[in-house]
Amino acid sequence: MKLYPWLIKPYNSIIRQHQTKKAHHAILINSPRGIGASLLVWFISKWLLCLKPVGINFCNKCHGCKLMSSNNHPDWHNFIAEKNNIFSVENIRKINKKIFKCAQQGGSKIIFLSDTEKLTESAINAFLKTLEEPPKNTWFFLVNYKKLALHSTLNSRCLIYKLFTPTEKSSLKWLEIENIKKTRSNLTALRINQGSPLFAKKFLNSNLWMDRINFYKCLCDAFKNKDLLKILPLLQEKNNIIKIDWICFIFLDSIKFNFNEKNYFTNFDQIELIKFIACNYTNIILDVSIRTWIHCKHRLLNIPGINHELLLLEQLLRWEKILNFTSAT
Repeated sequence: MKLYPWLIKPYNSIIRQHQTKKAHHAILINSPRGIGASLLVWFISKWLLCLKPVGINFCNKCHGCKLMSSNNHPDWHNFIAEKNNIFSVENIRKINKKIFKCAQQGGSKIIFLSDTEKLTESAINAFLKTLEEPPKNTWFFLVNYKKLALHSTLNSRCLIYKLFTPTEKSSLKWLEIENIKKTRSNLTALRINQGSPLFAKKFLNSNLWMDRINFYKCLCDAFKNKDLLKILPLLQEKNNIIKIDWICFIFLDSIKFNFNEKNYFTNFDQIELIKFIACNYTNIILDVSIRTWIHCKHRLLNIPGINHELLLLEQLLRWEKILNFTSAT
């Protein structure tokens, strides 16, 4: 297991705080999803629990390192949301039981909460007391994936450490090493996944990548034959919300093409389709199309028990009228 290149600097920074005895007992990491915040915490924890660290590196040979590598260290407590996907007061009680006992390996104790958004209000209130006066050599690591500070009191008890999405250039370099895909595909996957290199890699190596390519082929054929009902079977399959996003992405790219903003494309592997749409439809029609698909997506996600097949059929027929297909008259 290796630390991702963009996490090396944050790792070094936090470890040096511990080396100089200036580390805060509770670090709240603000991070976007998909860049490896949990892995960063694991590496820092392994250094803290290493019996013979070498500078900023753990030795990877001692008993502590071996226990961490096997995910079996008795003083490393990774609390994952259980029932209803939340951290409850009961979870906090379990944490308190762990931290007020002596470390089984005689060193540090580490508590890791992987997503503060899952903490209930009552759990936060109970956790605040724990954070105020923790036992010696007890370290807390929390991760917040929301841009907004949801719990100001909780934040005030912690040192806030911000992680940033790596630059597109460095992410592409990493993807080129990790994947055999072409640069154009890597860039497309990266932009579809909001700059997350980890999500981009997973996307490229999944069946979803081929589903996307096949979906755009079918969409292109549907446009050329002016028969959008051809894509209905694909929309009725799984991931229909994602496919609606794909439609919006390709139309946004066509608007960018008309404004000569090609550097900001998302779908660099679909240039011909983007050109075809841009050259045949005005930006007003493209904009209206995107808005109707966003409305359709909202209804699919928020109306319980809605008939997906009928809604998608209605949307496609409406879309044919917006695009002035002769078959819709």
